[in-house]
Amino acid sequence: MLLFSLLNPETTQACTSVGCYLSKNGGLVSFPLVTMAGLIDGINPCAIGMLILLLGYLIVFAGKPERVLKTGLIYIISIYITYFIIGVFFYQSAHLLDTSSFRKPFNLSLTLVLFIAGVLNVKDYFKPDWGVSLGVPKAVQPFLLQWVEKVSLPATAILGIIVTLLETPCSLPIYVGTAKILSDSGYPYSVVLAYLGYYNFLFILPLIIILILVWKGKEMVTLKEWEHRGKKYMKLSLGIFLVLLSGALLIFA
Repeated sequence: MLLFSLLNPETTQACTSVGCYLSKNGGLVSFPLVTMAGLIDGINPCAIGMLILLLGYLIVFAGKPERVLKTGLIYIISIYITYFIIGVFFYQSAHLLDTSSFRKPFNLSLTLVLFIAGVLNVKDYFKPDWGVSLGVPKAVQPFLLQWVEKVSLPATAILGIIVTLLETPCSLPIYVGTAKILSDSGYPYSVVLAYLGYYNFLFILPLIIILILVWKGKEMVTLKEWEHRGKKYMKLSLGIFLVLLSGALLIFA
């Protein structure tokens, strides 16, 4: 069923209250929402920090600054493709659950997960060392460093895939919430895919900017300091958006 839906781009569905509102307003609400969600999701510190680490290792330790652009592009493209596939999977899952008897429990569970993730991100702004935090587990960071040190294009592609999968606690809640709203919208499948493609472009946009800055000779130390200072503000913006998104789903779902 999932494969059939993926190959059938004109699949439509009945919309929920918020979804019907989005559809009747011609995307005037959903386009800004997807834009805001994609940009906020894109400034998550997980993928950004790993890209800076990868390029820094390439320049400083491997002594191969000429490979910065190619390596960075492979890393970013692999993240885009992996995250896009994840988005399609969650959209299909949300659609399947919305048409089953589990719709209400699923909506309530998703709302609760989004709210908790939002609170944890806001907590990290004020007390980053207190309690649980969302991010790439520290236990797997040495494993990621092994892939960084390989400094080959296939290894970089695999690194992008692994980072995308491991950063899900950092970025996935907002992505799942967006996929749920798209599932409720009643849009044709081709429109949903276009939205997911646009969302993922916004997700990788900060990575593209960082890659261009490094390629143009921006100091890695400066970028690392910026990433360190901006990390808590990234967490705060993500947390606030997740709390608001969970409230919207609770009211309209």
